[in-house]
Amino acid sequence: MHEILEYLKETTDTYEHRIHYYIIEGFRWLAISLVVGVVCGVVGSLFAQSVTYVTNLRMAHPWLLYFLPIAGIVIVFMYHSFKVSGKGTNDIIDAAREGEKLPFLLIPAIFIGTVLTHLCGGSAGREGAALQIGGDLANGVGRLFKLNKRQMGIITRIGMAAFFSALFGTPVAAAAFGTMMINVGSISYMVIFPGLIASILACDLSLRLGATAVRFPLHIPAFHSLMSVRVIILSLACAIISVFFIKMLYLGRYLYGRYIKNHYIRIIVGGCLIIALTTLLKTTDYNGAGMNVIAEAMKGHVHPAAFFWKILFTSITLEAGYKGGEVVPSFFIGATFGCLMGKLLGIPAGFGAALGMVGVFGAATNSFLAPVFLAVEVFGGDGILYFALCCIICYIFSGYSGLYSSQRIIYSKLNASRIDASPNTYHTGDRGDLD
Repeated sequence: MHEILEYLKETTDTYEHRIHYYIIEGFRWLAISLVVGVVCGVVGSLFAQSVTYVTNLRMAHPWLLYFLPIAGIVIVFMYHSFKVSGKGTNDIIDAAREGEKLPFLLIPAIFIGTVLTHLCGGSAGREGAALQIGGDLANGVGRLFKLNKRQMGIITRIGMAAFFSALFGTPVAAAAFGTMMINVGSISYMVIFPGLIASILACDLSLRLGATAVRFPLHIPAFHSLMSVRVIILSLACAIISVFFIKMLYLGRYLYGRYIKNHYIRIIVGGCLIIALTTLLKTTDYNGAGMNVIAEAMKGHVHPAAFFWKILFTSITLEAGYKGGEVVPSFFIGATFGCLMGKLLGIPAGFGAALGMVGVFGAATNSFLAPVFLAVEVFGGDGILYFALCCIICYIFSGYSGLYSSQRIIYSKLNASRIDASPNTYHTGDRGDLD
């Protein structure tokens, strides 16, 4: 009896010690996430409204397109002057994994660079800036809190999630994307708690300060086996389009790197190509982020080749050195392609656009949960079965391609093997001997 009492006392003391530790750590990360959420919410709102303002300005004054090469020169000069040349989203992902410090001057560089790109009609998104600014801001907060390397990696992920949420108004998707996209298949639930808190706060604060959440009204058909088959076919096609998009980005990088070594000449050539294509096509649909075209796709209105032109415009713009991101272009590509394929497959065109938007996003970023949550927050939860089916198919059948070469894909997409590979570098196939 004495031994039993001693055992109970010992285990109770251990349990109380653990609870005490959990409470302290929980409140600590709660405080940190609140600080990150406020900072990212304020700066995120400013950034979102800046991009919206210059986009409206460009649409009102189309002649601003002809200043794109000059904007490119400014961007290259600024990056060289700030000593952040070559820094981008992959460096933020590395810092989130390794807990390294990030250069503070990357924040104004990517902020100004993205605004200039959108002002003058470069084809780019916003999330590249979101991940870089959010990760770098949080990295600075981590230095103020004197966090160790492991904790610096955590807070960098929290900042990535919070800033993404501030831009798009999707806190759950942002928390999933920002915290899970570093090591695909390996989830640290401890990171999700502060990431979600920071994302919710950043979203709320950003909206209160004037930013606008991404929302599209949508009619979603009832779940039916025949419609499911159509969704599966559309999803397979979206996975292929995602791979094509990524291959085009890499082709653009290869061609620029091989034939135009000078960064100034490269960005001037890229800007001139965008001007020439815009003039040739007689439309500005493919300049900027193209959120207006995405909205039209949700209504069933789309040019049949819109997805192809957006792929071409985006690869020319980003690989030349202009700033922004690839995720909103993936929204555009997926929405326009999904709308087109939806009409061919007998899927309501707007619903096809929604499926394509989240499917191509998930495939390009090697994500499953984030695009599912995005679908629920942007379109409502009625079609979650269709969206989940689309996202998992796009994730698997896009293979090991991906926008971010610094990502690590921990587990095979086809079996239980551990591969621990980077996107676009794993070409040997899935082998069971890699456990």
